[in-house]
This record gives sequence, C-alpha cells and structure tokens, in this order.
Amino acid sequence: MNMKSFEKKNFRQIRYEDKKSQILKNAAKIFAKKGFEKATMEDVSNELLMTKGSLYHYIKSKEDMLFQCHMKALGMSIRALEETLNSDLPPRMKLHKAIIRHIEVITTEFVVGALRQQELLLPKHMQEKVIKERDKFERIFLKIFREAIKTEHSNKNNIKMTAYAILGAINWIPRWYSAEGKLSPTQIGEMMADYLIGKLESKG
Repeated sequence: MNMKSFEKKNFRQIRYEDKKSQILKNAAKIFAKKGFEKATMEDVSNELLMTKGSLYHYIKSKEDMLFQCHMKALGMSIRALEETLNSDLPPRMKLHKAIIRHIEVITTEFVVGALRQQELLLPKHMQEKVIKERDKFERIFLKIFREAIKTEHSNKNNIKMTAYAILGAINWIPRWYSAEGKLSPTQIGEMMADYLIGKLESKG
C-alpha cells in the first residue's frame, strides 16, 4: 500500500470513528431521557438525521449501542486514573486527584447517560466484557488508594472495603448530578475528595 492509499484509508477510519462517537453520545443522551427499554434505534437515527440502515453500518443493535456506551465510559474513567497513577504527585495527592478526575468524568453528559443504564440489561457475553473493564478500573483505583494509605496514619484494616466504600459514594453521583446545579464537577470533586480523605485521616 502506497502512502496516498494509506492516508486515504486512515482518513476514512477517522471519519468512521468520529461518526460512531457521535452516535454513541446521542444514544447515551436518549437512554438518559427515555430509558434503555423505551428508547429505539429510530430515536437515535432520527436525532442524527440518519436512516436506520445507515445507523446499522456503525451499530449492530440497541444492545450493542448500550454495550459500546458502557465500554467508552469505562475507557474514559480508566484513562483518567492511569494518567493520575503515572503522574509525579505524592501518593496522597494522587488519591485526591484520582477522586476529582473520576468525578469530572462521570458527570459528563455522555457518561451520565451511559451509566444510568444498568449493564444487567445486556446479554451475558457483553456483561462479562463490561465487568472486566470495570475490574480493571477498580484495580488501578485500589493501587492508588493503597499507596496513599501507606503514607498516612489512617486505619489500614479492611483497605479494600474502605476503597470500595469511597467508590460507592463517588459512583452514586451520576444518579443525582445535574449540570444545572450551582457547583461544577471539579468543585464537587474537590469537596468529595476533601471529605472522604478527611474521614480516613480522622480514623488514623
């Protein structure tokens, strides 16, 4: 393949991925508004002024659409955590930053729309892939958490349970978060990080 053909193929792939991303963003918005069960492929195609046939060029089914929304949302969360883990921040500041970054991600319109729909609605083989990605996210968070705890005088018992309790508090935010609220995602993240880490230190 010559350079011109390669560039043409690469450009087509970029256009394909951009369109697919646009479809998933609109799907997540419609899922959030109508719920997965009531939303249809026609709703998404109409929103994008596409034919249903054109939509199937990018997405196989409504279940595939929800699956890809979940995978994209988890990918965003994992990348944010990996950037924090690989930063030069001190361990405690990494934990503080990890909480803020995660909240910034899960309050984006796309992730809110995706994560409000339970992966249990998906076929088993899709659920397993979503759970695998979620487990990867949790492993990275636990690594950041354990490193932070080592440098603090916090209670080191039941570290995993404490980390999951923090994640539970954070991951509930999309259920009540509103973009129309007075606080920005970063402000919410800072308040949550200060509170949650403060609770750890108070138990030291």
